This record gives sequence, C-alpha cells and structure tokens, in this order.
Amino acid sequence: MAALFFYGTLCHGPLLDRVLGPERGAATVQWACLPDHAVHWVTGQGFPMIRAEPGANAEGLLVSGLTAEGVARLNFYEGGFGYGLCEVEVQTRQGAEVAQVYFPDRPPEAGAPWSLADWVERWGELTLLAAEEVMENYGRLTPDEIGRRFPSIRARAASRLNARRSAPTTLRRHAGPGDVTVCDKRRPYNGFFAVEDYELCHVRFDGSASPVLHRAAFISTDAVTVLPYDPARDRVMVVEQFRMGPFARDDAQCWSLEAIAGRIDPGETPRQTASREAQEEAGLAFGTLHAVHSYYPSPGAMSEYIYSFVGIADLPDAAEGLGGAPDEGEDIRAHVLGWDGLMALMDSGEIENAPLVLSVLWLARHRERLRAGA
Repeated sequence: MAALFFYGTLCHGPLLDRVLGPERGAATVQWACLPDHAVHWVTGQGFPMIRAEPGANAEGLLVSGLTAEGVARLNFYEGGFGYGLCEVEVQTRQGAEVAQVYFPDRPPEAGAPWSLADWVERWGELTLLAAEEVMENYGRLTPDEIGRRFPSIRARAASRLNARRSAPTTLRRHAGPGDVTVCDKRRPYNGFFAVEDYELCHVRFDGSASPVLHRAAFISTDAVTVLPYDPARDRVMVVEQFRMGPFARDDAQCWSLEAIAGRIDPGETPRQTASREAQEEAGLAFGTLHAVHSYYPSPGAMSEYIYSFVGIADLPDAAEGLGGAPDEGEDIRAHVLGWDGLMALMDSGEIENAPLVLSVLWLARHRERLRAGA
C-alpha cells in the first residue's frame, strides 16, 4: 500500500474524501512536513504550488495505506492539472518516512505563502462541487480530457453554489427536504455545456407523490448581460454576432442583436463580469450599473441563470466597431443606436434576443429618470 504527502487542497478532509470515495476507509492520515520546500499560491489563481526552498518546511498530511485503486483515483484527479508523483522523504512526529508527492510538471509563478484556511473560506465549497463532477467521470474520461473540460466544470460548480442563494417564496411553493427524490441521474453529454438525464418524482400540490418522471436538463453556467446606455446622448449600444442557437434551429438569420453578455467566471460577482465583458467586447467602461433583473430564461429545460444590467456609458459615434476575444473565437460588431432606432428594431421584431428585450423594456420604464440625472 502506498503513502502520499499532500501539501495543498487535498489537505481539506472533505475534498480528500470526495476524491478517494470508497477507498478512503483504507487510508490513515497524520501530520507531516517536507523539509526545504515551501507552499505558495500560484500567482493569480485559487490553488497552490510547491517548490524547493532551503530552510523552509512545507507542512501537510501524510496519507498512508492507500490501495492501488485509491492512488488511481488520485492520479485521475491530479493528472488533468499537470501534476505528477515524485518520491520524497517527509518528517512525521514518529520520524522520517518515504512518500510520494504531486509536483507540477511545469512550475508556475509563485505568489504569496499558501493558506489552507483562506482557500477553504473562498474556494472550498466550489472545489467540492467541481470535484463531484470530476470524479463522476472516473473510468469514463482521461485526465487530459478532464483538464480540458475543467474550466466548464468549475463554472458549472460556481453556478450551483450561486443557486443556493434562492429568491423569495411568498406565493410559490417553498420547497423542503424530501420534496424531490432523484431515483437515477446520468450525464450523457459533458463538454462546454452538459446534459443531465433524470428519473425523479416530486411532491404534488395535493400532497401526494408524483409518478417517476423522466426529465432532462441542459446545464450551462450563470451569465450576465449588460446594455450600455448614454443618457446624455439618449443612445444605446447593441452587439451583433453569429449564434449557434438560431443556426441549429435552421433560422436563416443566425446573426443576433444582443446586449453585451458573458459567462460568470468562478470567483467573480455578476457586476465584475459585466465590467469585464464590456471591456473585452466593446472597450467600454461603465459609470453606474443598474440591475434590471435576475432570472431563468427557460426553466423548463435549462439551468442557465442570467443577471441583466443597464450600464451608464459614454457612447460617441466612435464607440461603434469590431471587437471580441479572438482566442475565444469571438467576432463581434458593436452598433450605437438612438432611442427611436432601438424602438424601431423592437417593433419590427429584428430584436428577438430575450435578455435584450427585457433590458430595453426596463430602460423604457426608467429612461426619463436616467436622463434627468445625467
């Protein structure tokens, strides 16, 4: 049986339990340290790295008694992130022991000294949710495939975490434990998006249990839209780009007029995403961001949740042009429209993007107030 030394996120007991699964029961855990090494945050990231540092001591956990299956599960989890095992000698309270430790294949840039407590507070719950999806693919995908898909897995985990902050239930049913029972769950597709297939039953309004129902959901991440508005000039900016949804529906017109939009990255607030996306897509900076609403655009089949804003911006004629992030395949054209032109597009039906329609209706309601304050 193998012994591994952990210095970073796997020192968090719930994460180690989730990765090892049923193999956790065979392992024993004790404090240990690796002399002449130190643990640091990776610069700009939410995870640690270890490096040689004379005179330092990298504290962590020595996990002994790991079965071959347990090591295989750990290699699957760590392998997608460019970490491999190396043999070292660690110090325990009982003396020196030989163990293996995960070192990065390509050492990244080291930041501040690592703090497990700080990581647990900021990233712990999100990482547990992401690890759950990662380990569901053990035996199905390779570590490299997990590594390529991990940004989307992590973004979906962040969305699940956001969903725990539910909206009010003053009229609708207030759900409680046991109201929905999942009999089976499968994930037949898992890529940039995912599809989850369920067999479930739920409590009915008359108090009885529903029959077992077959339901599926398209799993995407939380997103933001922001409609830039210049109250002094009374004009807005909309962006235009090719969209797969209309194309897959066989819509002959698959270039869409929209508000600026983007996926919320883990660790970002919706307002931070709105500001980042406006800079990336159109080179804009906002004064004030006004919250329009947050909502499910299609709750019958999609997990997507959108936060929409109207952002106060300076929109001269020169604000029009091409933008987007080429490395993400984006090709975006920005249009600056006066109010009458925007309303004409609404009335003709050329604007058929739901978040943009919602934001325009909000702006119609608040436009005079915003203009008076300009």
